[in-house]
Amino acid sequence: MLHKKLFITDENTDFISYNNFVTGGSNSAQMAKMKKLMKKAINYELTPKQRYCLCEHYLKGRSMKSIAHELNLNPSTVTRHISNALSRLQRVARYY
Repeated sequence: MLHKKLFITDENTDFISYNNFVTGGSNSAQMAKMKKLMKKAINYELTPKQRYCLCEHYLKGRSMKSIAHELNLNPSTVTRHISNALSRLQRVARYY
């Protein structure tokens, strides 16, 4: 479960709501740069649990409750992992 490495690829980056961090415009060069930044940030700035919960929820569409059951955690803990991951990604995006 957490031992397998999850990587964000060009194909699945669109499913992460990185567009919440971009305001205005549809400049494709800026979007490509943001996708690359988010891909690196997700793979290297998040803890393994944050990355796993975020990817399972947003990429696979799993509920927080099912992720919590799999990891033997409280659903609020999974919610907190996802919330902290999104906060971290927002901080990284600010420097963009």
